[in-house]
Parts: sequence; structure tokens; C-alpha cells
Amino acid sequence: MKQRIQKELSGPGLPLAAFCVALNLSAGQLAAAVKLPLYLDSIGTILSAVLVGPWVGSLVGILSNVLAAGLGNPTLLFFTPVMVAIGSFSALAGRLGLFATRYSCVLGGILQGLLCAAVSAPIAAFVFGGTMLAGTDALVIFFRSIGNNILQSVFYQGLSSDPIDKTISYLIVYALLHRLPERIINRFPNSPRLSKRMPLDD
Repeated sequence: MKQRIQKELSGPGLPLAAFCVALNLSAGQLAAAVKLPLYLDSIGTILSAVLVGPWVGSLVGILSNVLAAGLGNPTLLFFTPVMVAIGSFSALAGRLGLFATRYSCVLGGILQGLLCAAVSAPIAAFVFGGTMLAGTDALVIFFRSIGNNILQSVFYQGLSSDPIDKTISYLIVYALLHRLPERIINRFPNSPRLSKRMPLDD
């Protein structure tokens, strides 16, 4: 594992990882500040996983959560498994060519959102009682008000918001990938897979 991470961080992988951590933090802080019922804190995780690999993608997500915790949101430390799930799945989505078209990208975002809802629901329900002091709390309250228990309410909230959140994040990454010059794409480890599965210069 250590050798794989070192390999993925070699060359342009390290500066990309640093940029993606900053991207996660800035987008996540903005979404939280305006109380959006979305997170938008995994765009950098997805981008780094697609371009470099699952280990760096997961590492970017974990570091983002650690830094966000230090900036005043310690609850994110408990959601490290979600970031690992995002890094792993989005790397797989890149290998399968789901970023080749908008339609396949939307499919990837929906599947990613469903996975995140399944992973995050038990954490939010049993560790935090379903309340995260975020814009998504309104959805949890709504599902509780119609007779669901905490776990069900948090899971339904995840099913309501996570696919939308991850689809938006996937589409942002899709736009970035299709607008980056091919000479830049070719510097990253996954460029052979990407060049075969998507038109990078359109």
C-alpha cells in the first residue's frame, strides 16, 4: 500500500493532491456557509482519484476532512470511510470510462451518491443522532416528522441529497477533464486509460 501511494504521489501527483485538498475545503466551506442541502466537499477527491488513482483520491479526502475538522467542523473526522468510498469508487468510474459522456457521468454520480448514503447513514445516525448542523438537517427532520426512525431518516436524507450532490460533483470533474489540455492530462498515471475512453481535446 505504501509503495502504491508513493507511486501515485510521484511527479505531478503531489501538487495535484494539494490543489484537490484546497478545492475540497473551499467548495465544502462555501456550501456549509450558505446552508445548501449539499456538501460539494468531494470534487477534489473525485478529480485526484480519476487522474491519479484510488489511494491518492482517498488520501485527499481524508486530509480534507482532517483539515476541515481543524477549521471548526470536527464531525467530519468520523466520515473518513465516506471519503475512502468516494476515492475508491470514482477511480473505478474513471477506469470504466464513466467520464466519457455526460450521460455516463450522471450515472456514475448517482451510483456514487447511493454508495455514500449507505456508508454515511449509520455514522450520522448512531454517532450524531442524525443532526449535523448542516443544510441537510432539514431533510432529516422532515423524514422524522412522517414517522421514520433516526437511521431510516438519515438514510432517506442521504438518498435524497447524496445522488444530487455527487452528480453535480461528477459533472464538475467531467467539465474539468474535458477542458484540460491533453498535454497536462498525459502527465498523470491514468492518462492512457482516459485517452482511450474520452475525447480530451473536445
